[in-house]
Amino acid sequence: MQVNGECFETLADILPDSGNLDILIIAKVPTQKSVEAGHYFQGHQGKIFWKRLKQAGILTTKPGEFEDEALLRQRIGLMDIVKKPKDYGNEPLAKEYREGIDRIMRAVFTYQPRILIFVYKKVLDQLLQKGFRDSVKTNYGLNDHLDHLFRAKVFLFPMPGTHCTKGVAKKAMNQLFAEYSGLR
Repeated sequence: MQVNGECFETLADILPDSGNLDILIIAKVPTQKSVEAGHYFQGHQGKIFWKRLKQAGILTTKPGEFEDEALLRQRIGLMDIVKKPKDYGNEPLAKEYREGIDRIMRAVFTYQPRILIFVYKKVLDQLLQKGFRDSVKTNYGLNDHLDHLFRAKVFLFPMPGTHCTKGVAKKAMNQLFAEYSGLR
């Protein structure tokens, strides 16, 4: 991929050729480990992300199948705010967030997902600040007060290693399961 004259390897967004999505996952940036593996969320944190989606009944995979290979079959898409790989802990620059917002919002309007899952709190917070110039409070789980901005249910994923307790994470995942079950 080439961005601003710089070439680099990355992972392609996982989006359908046509039609709508039930869920669109908005991630921050692919890690170098994932790019090398050719599949999203292949680091320690990422594997926990996939595990939680499976435990919540959101994602199922066939034996030997990578989780990102199963997404479109289940009407789930995935894209990053920033496409240039960074290692875990290296945050995108404000400029990179601003550049990714238009692409994300085009996908939201094109694929009309019923649920948006933001993988990291900072991704959602930065999107609100840079894209909407809004600094509203976000919480792990459903953020009903943001649905009007995205024309979808907005869910903030409780990633391990963040300031999210086990109780809050469990409550959030139960909310996601209930919301997703309502789509079926």
